[in-house]
Parts: sequence; C-alpha cells; structure tokens
Amino acid sequence: MMVFLLLFLLVASCVLIHGAGMVAGLVLLNASLRRLDQRFSPMGAGWLLTRIVFGLLLLHLTQILVWAAVYQWEGCFADFGTAFYYSTTSYSTVGYGDVIPSAKWRTMGAVEAVIGILMFGWSTGALFTCVNRVQSAFMKDYRNRQRHPD
Repeated sequence: MMVFLLLFLLVASCVLIHGAGMVAGLVLLNASLRRLDQRFSPMGAGWLLTRIVFGLLLLHLTQILVWAAVYQWEGCFADFGTAFYYSTTSYSTVGYGDVIPSAKWRTMGAVEAVIGILMFGWSTGALFTCVNRVQSAFMKDYRNRQRHPD
C-alpha cells in the first residue's frame, strides 16, 4: 500500500512540475513569440527554439531527479548515481535492465516509464505548437517581403 501512495505522489509531482514549467515557459516566451510575429529573424527563431528545448529538458531532468531522490531515500540503490541512472533509463523508457531494484520497488520503474512517455508527449505537443508558430511567423514575413520588396 505504501508503494502505491508513493507512486501517486510521484505521478502528481511530475504533473505539477511539468504543468508549472509549461505555464512559466509560456509566460516567458509570450513576448518573444510576439516579437517574432512582428519582425521575423532566423537567428531569433533559432534562439527561441533552443531555449524552448533546453527548458523542456530541464523539466524532464527535474522529474528524473525527483524519482532518483525517492529511490535513494527508500534505499532502493546503494548510491545516488545508481538511482539517477536507473531513473533516467526508466523515465526515458530505455530500460537497459543492467540495474534492477528489489522486487518490492519494481513497479515504480514501470510507472516511471509510463509517466515519462506522457511527459515527453506533452513536451512534444508544446514544442510542435511553438515550431508551428515560428513557421507561421516565417511565412508571414516571407509573404510581406514578396509583396513589398525593398
């Protein structure tokens, strides 16, 4: 029963971390996206997408660290490095299988993989939306240049 409560708290924390990060990221990026709509710049677009990707990676890393800290706190692994490695391979669904927790904790790895898939999907959707917005800004700028060449 304790494992299921812990899993519920871990899943909830991942959703909260990712949700809060997405909202904060959108607030910070809103001005950049508006500037890009007004005057397209390839360098600005590249820098914007780079910041978005790094922000998303930071969210995923934070969630991996939370899972690793719980593994370490619960004594699933001998050291934090192993807990972090296991968490990373589980969250990313790579799952090498070279590090395995005791039977009591194996369900956690499977649930972490499921939440990892969901969070990567969420990130993919957000990144797709931003890339689509950048492409729209490019096309708007391109059409304006075609109509009004300098």
